[in-house]
Amino acid sequence: MILHRNHFVVLTVCAVALVAGACATTVNVGAEPTAADASPPPTFIPQVPDGGDAARSTKGELACIGTECPAPYSTCSDKPSFKCGTNLLTDPNNCGACGVECKGFDGINMSASCAQGACAFECQTKEIGLGNVLVFKNCNGLLDDGCEVNVDADPQNCGVCGNVCPSGTKCIKGRCGCGDGKTECNGRCVDTRNDRSNCGACSRSCSTNPVGGCNPKPPNTDYGCGNSQCDVLACKAGFADCNNDLRAGCASDGCEVNIKTDRNNCGGCGLACAADQECRDDGAGFQCLDVCEKSGLTKCGTSGCRDLVNDKSFCGSCKIFCPNARNNQVSSCRKGLCELECLPGFADCNGDPTDGCEIDLRVHPANCGGCGKACDFGAGQPCIDGKCLMTECEAGVSR
Repeated sequence: MILHRNHFVVLTVCAVALVAGACATTVNVGAEPTAADASPPPTFIPQVPDGGDAARSTKGELACIGTECPAPYSTCSDKPSFKCGTNLLTDPNNCGACGVECKGFDGINMSASCAQGACAFECQTKEIGLGNVLVFKNCNGLLDDGCEVNVDADPQNCGVCGNVCPSGTKCIKGRCGCGDGKTECNGRCVDTRNDRSNCGACSRSCSTNPVGGCNPKPPNTDYGCGNSQCDVLACKAGFADCNNDLRAGCASDGCEVNIKTDRNNCGGCGLACAADQECRDDGAGFQCLDVCEKSGLTKCGTSGCRDLVNDKSFCGSCKIFCPNARNNQVSSCRKGLCELECLPGFADCNGDPTDGCEIDLRVHPANCGGCGKACDFGAGQPCIDGKCLMTECEAGVSR
C-alpha cells in the first residue's frame, strides 16, 4: 500500500486476550500526527483486488471470542465447573431448562428421557433373572396408570395390546398356550415326555435313585423321565449309549461314549469327523469342525478356537486376559497386545492410568478438544463440543 507523507492509517484489530468484542485502540503508521491531521484519516484502499484480511470487515465471520452460551447450551447448577456445559435438548436432569428433571416412574413401569428439550416417557422391559423379562405396554392409552399391562403374561393382551387368548388358555412369554407338543405347567411350557419334574403330568417328579434301581448304576447314567415314565435309565449330558444296550438295565455297560471328545461319535453316535477336523463346541454344541489352524486361529483348551491377535480374552496367548477398562475407557486387543483407549470425547491428560480418561474434552475449558488446548479463562470463553466459543465481531471491526 502507499502511505502519503504526514498521513497515517488507523488499523483496528480484535483483541483476542480481552473481553469478547473489545478491540484495540488505533495504531499510527508513518509520521506523527499534526493539528492538520485532526480530521478523520484517509480511507485505506488496497492497490490490488485482494488486500488481505487485515482490514476486511469480519461481520458474519466467527472471529471474536464468545462468552454468552448459545442455545441450547446453558450453565446449570449440577455442572457449575463447566460454563455452557449442559445441552438443554438432551440432558435428562436439565431438560428444556436448568433443574427440569425427567423422572421415570418405576411403580407404573415407565422410564423417562429428554428429547428435543422435552421429557419423553416410554414403557419398561424388566429383567427378572435367568434370562426372563417382563414386557410392559400402555394398552389403555392413559398416562395416569403408566404401562399397566405385562404383555408377556396377560391373556387379554398377549404379546401385543389387544391380542386375546382363547378362553382357558394362558399367555406364556407373549404367546397363547404352548406349542411344539409341550404342556403348560405352573406358567411354564414343558415337555412332559422327558421332564424329570413333570414326567407324564405336571408336578410329577422322578427320583434319581428309585426303589429297586441299579446300585451301582451303569457308567455315565442316571434315572430320569423317558416316554412320560419315571425310573428310566438315561445318559448323562455329554455321553451316549452307542451300542444300544441300556435296555439290559443293570447289566448294561452304560453310556460308553463321550460324544464331546470322540471323533467317531462327535455330538452323537456315528457322527465321524474327517481327517482335518476335530470334535469341538464353538457355541452350537459339539460337532465336527475344521481344526483351528485352518482358519488362522489357535486352540485354547476347552475354550475352542481363539483369535490371539484381536480377542481381548485371549490376547497374544491363551492365558492373557486384557485388563478391565477404567473410567471413560474401552479395553481392546490389537496385534496381540492389550490396549486401553479413551472413549470418544475423553482423554487421559494427567498421564495417570489409575483414574482412566479423566478429562471430558467436549466441555473442559483448559483442555478443549485436546489436552492443553485452553480457552480464554480471563474473558470467560467456554468450551462447547470441543471448541472454544467464537462469535461474530461487531460491524466494521477488523481482525
